[in-house]
Amino acid sequence: MQTGKKINQISNRLRRRSRAIQETIGISGAQGNILNYILVESQNRSVYQKDIEQEFGLRPSTATEALKSLKKKFKDKRFAAGCSREIITRGAEQLGWELEKLLTMTMEAMKATEDTINAECESL
Repeated sequence: MQTGKKINQISNRLRRRSRAIQETIGISGAQGNILNYILVESQNRSVYQKDIEQEFGLRPSTATEALKSLKKKFKDKRFAAGCSREIITRGAEQLGWELEKLLTMTMEAMKATEDTINAECESL
């Protein structure tokens, strides 16, 4: 099989999986792209709003609204409906962390699934 075709298959599979997850947690494609960027880039460095503006070609006000929207979604009961906000908030308090720090640390921990995705891609 040609290398380009293989890369295309992997890309399509990851894109479909990403869309399914975004639909499950109730975020748009653009919000998903921003979250993905934050997850990937925060492995190596701190990510600031300015970085998001530059990466996506957004005006400061647009980036601010996108980030506010993501934070607001956490408060919406339909967003990640299976999660108990009370337990999450209590967990942050018990750790002595702000909620934002807990969410950031949780997203970083979720990066552990990268190995699973890589293994699946290798099996194609």
